[in-house]
Amino acid sequence: MTKKYRRLDEHELLLLNGPATQDTDSDKLTMLDAIPALVDVPGEAEDMVFIQEALLLLTPQEQRVVQATILDGFTEREAAKELGISQPVVHRTKERALKKLRKRFALDKSAGK
Repeated sequence: MTKKYRRLDEHELLLLNGPATQDTDSDKLTMLDAIPALVDVPGEAEDMVFIQEALLLLTPQEQRVVQATILDGFTEREAAKELGISQPVVHRTKERALKKLRKRFALDKSAGK
């Protein structure tokens, strides 16, 4: 299971109308509803704002690579295929973007922000 789907799986609770068994009869178990698991909505919203602001420090290509490889959980190879670039370019772009972000936030931390 890829990181992307694992992350989705962690955030949903599946409700069934009967006990979970190994029975293969598909009529015995049906999904009634999938509801989001308990989440810290204000905290997640704050994190999303922070991430969006951080992405603005990057070039458009760096943004796409970071989005695909870090936020969406794709491998560098999968991201390369999706973005139409080579895996080594994805790797270099990701490293360059992370270096920029580390440098920026290390400066912010040392300045007491």
